[in-house]
This record gives sequence, C-alpha cells and structure tokens, in this order.
Amino acid sequence: MSKSKTPHVIRPLVLIIWSLLPSIAIYVGMYVVKSAVWSFVFYHCFCLVPAIIWGRQFWRPTFVAPKPLHIAILVVVAIIFTAIAVLVYELMGPMLLSDQGAINLLKEQDYSREIFWPISLYAIVVNPFFEELFWRGVVFNALDRAVLPKHFAIMCSSFGYALFHYWIFRLVLYPGWAEFGTILLAIYGAILALIYRKTGSILTTAIAHGLLTDTACIALIIDLSRKYPGAM
Repeated sequence: MSKSKTPHVIRPLVLIIWSLLPSIAIYVGMYVVKSAVWSFVFYHCFCLVPAIIWGRQFWRPTFVAPKPLHIAILVVVAIIFTAIAVLVYELMGPMLLSDQGAINLLKEQDYSREIFWPISLYAIVVNPFFEELFWRGVVFNALDRAVLPKHFAIMCSSFGYALFHYWIFRLVLYPGWAEFGTILLAIYGAILALIYRKTGSILTTAIAHGLLTDTACIALIIDLSRKYPGAM
C-alpha cells in the first residue's frame, strides 16, 4: 500500500476503535466506581472532548443556528415522545424493570435530591451537545467522507452510540429488554444522523437529542420519584 493511501485507512480505523472507548468509560464509571457523576467525567473528558477537538474540521462547518421551524417541530415531537415514554412506563413498567431495582440503582450511583436537578440539566443541555459533536459531528462525518461501503458511517456511529448505553440498560431493565433497548437506540442514532444530514446543523441535532431521549429519561425518573416519595 502506498504511503499516500495510508492515512485514509488509519483514520477510519482509529475512529472505529475510538467509538468503542465510551463503552469502556461507562462500564468503569457505573460498574467499578459506581458513580453517575464520574461516569459523565470519564465519558466526556476522556472520550468525547479529545476527539471533538481533534476532529473540529468535520463539525465546524455545520455549527450553524437551527431554523425556527425545525425547533418548533422538535418541541412538539418531544412532548409527544415524552408522554408516550411515561405512558409505556405506567402500563408496562413491571414487565420491563423493577421499580425498587431502579431506585436502588439511583442510590448506588450516588443520585440524590440535591444533585438531581444539576445532573438533569447537564444531561439535557450539555450531554447532547457533546455527544452530537462526537457521534455525528466527528465519527459520522469522518467515516462518511472516507472511501467505505454505503451507509457504513451511519451504522458504525449508531452502533457505537447505542453500545455504551447497553451497560446502563442492563442495570435497569430485565434480561432481553436491555438488548432490545440497545437495538432501538441504534435505530434512534441512525435517525439523528439523518436529521443531521437533512438539516446540515449539528446544533439542530443536539437540540433534537436533548429534547427527545434525555428529556424523556428525566421525566421517567421524576415519575418514579412521584410514585415513591422519599426514595431518592
């Protein structure tokens, strides 16, 4: 292989390997250190931020303001999605997870009433911003520009994005549902990539991310604490 072609091979390989690092970071944070705060630190500081800085040439051209119409649509969809998520939890919760197990997990991960809102705001605002810069802005963009099979960039970035969530799901959901949830999240990651490609704005994708899944997750925790006052 000629030297001129080597970087074109190395860069996708490095990105594919790097996209697996978040799974290691979340595993260490949640299973070894057992702290939600440290999980965020490991994930963001050691996995996302270095890649975001290194690959800024990929996402910088798309760092543009979202269109008002897109935001309006996302707000409506987020309200519907969150309502459906809470409804599914109310109707099918016992099939999917143990409420007591979820409460124990929150306590084990050092969740408390004092840090709940700061961590929730971080999860809804800061987390999706960094995640989209990394997963769609760097990983998806860089792989999409490389000479690779069609749709490989979407599949790889979506798989990596879903994979690290598996370690979270298996702590909360019953066996089988954790795997199913991971597959659904991979599909969701692909949808985010398509939104990014369609709108051409990484900020629009970050807002979509924050308004949809992250807001729904916080709503589910609030609903859990409503059912069990004083549990957290």
